[in-house]
Amino acid sequence: MAKSESPDIEVGKMYFRYADHFPGRISSMCMLSSVVKAIEEKLTKWQLTMFKKDIFGHFLECRSFPFSGVILHNLLLRQVAHEEDSREDQLWFQIGKHLIRLSIVEWCLVTGLSFGVDTNKKNDEMEQRLRNTYFGGVHRKINVKQFDAVFKKLKFEEMDDMDALKIALFYFADRVLNARKNHCQINFDWLDQVDDIQYFRKRPWGLLSWEMIYESLDNALFEKDEKFKKTRLKNPYHNIEKYNLYGFTSEVQAWIYEAIGGLPSIWVVKTKNTISRILQWKPMASSRINFAEVYLFFNDESRLGDVLQTLEPNSKESSRKYWLFVKDYLPSIPDWVHKVFLNQLWNNGNCVVDSMVFDDRLNSYLCGRQYTMSKSMTDVDMLLIPVNLDGAHWILA
Repeated sequence: MAKSESPDIEVGKMYFRYADHFPGRISSMCMLSSVVKAIEEKLTKWQLTMFKKDIFGHFLECRSFPFSGVILHNLLLRQVAHEEDSREDQLWFQIGKHLIRLSIVEWCLVTGLSFGVDTNKKNDEMEQRLRNTYFGGVHRKINVKQFDAVFKKLKFEEMDDMDALKIALFYFADRVLNARKNHCQINFDWLDQVDDIQYFRKRPWGLLSWEMIYESLDNALFEKDEKFKKTRLKNPYHNIEKYNLYGFTSEVQAWIYEAIGGLPSIWVVKTKNTISRILQWKPMASSRINFAEVYLFFNDESRLGDVLQTLEPNSKESSRKYWLFVKDYLPSIPDWVHKVFLNQLWNNGNCVVDSMVFDDRLNSYLCGRQYTMSKSMTDVDMLLIPVNLDGAHWILA
């Protein structure tokens, strides 16, 4: 059962109270840097040029993108209970007083991969030419780890350039976007499909990779807090909970860097402004980051920079093909997010309203920095503020 299906957690509340947070160590199955390195080392100069111009080519700039499980674990501890909606899957997290969203919109902007309706070919419509030519035929079993070795042994200089491109595209898709445990079999359907390269290019890789990472993140810590407590009772020296994450975890990191401002330079450095957004960031070695430091940072409003509830496309991104595809599937902000915001206003006069997605004039009125109907706030007995958000309407009194 997914965490989001738990009946005991109120929507809008964190799954784990701060008192129940625990150190964790994540093993990521995503091998972005090593796959990029293998592709660059094995393909000929011309084959590599072909790859750079294709659908996954921009990721070749991620030669050094170390995984930071400490930052990601601290984010997952702050996941907020959400409602299920098959069309509008989105994950929410609480950083300090702020709610931030990871949805197909953020995924699209960070990855630069397309969204849309998938038309998966049936097995009887596919040929197994690549399998028969390079990988020992249709009856050979190859797991993910074995394929790493097979890929490195292929003689790409003797291979047809288009076949080399197809195999490299498959390798990236299966090892990075579809990352999973080493003992799992490679996705033979994808290997067959890539032989029809036009079909393979048109598949909505943003959607396919999003579906996998959504499930992985949403279930990552399910019942892990109880497991940690029970193990700790049996073994007082147990001080960290270990678990795996599957799918394109490097992209989740890049989204964190985009959404949470003020991250220390010993964690990550922004090197440039470019498309796709993952290419803008250079993560530091995870050994330089500890759990307590990240935990305290995420709870310290004085250290946090701008925290973006959602990501929005800039002028260049708005014209990109991947954004034009995702525009028709934009998820709306759920009503419960608005209610959390309004509860903050009602219960906490010091709520940093400016940090949310709303105009800071609301905060200025509440704090007395602007006048209402030419009256000073000190002369006003009651202030009524209409709030209209996505068809829902409230009055703040």
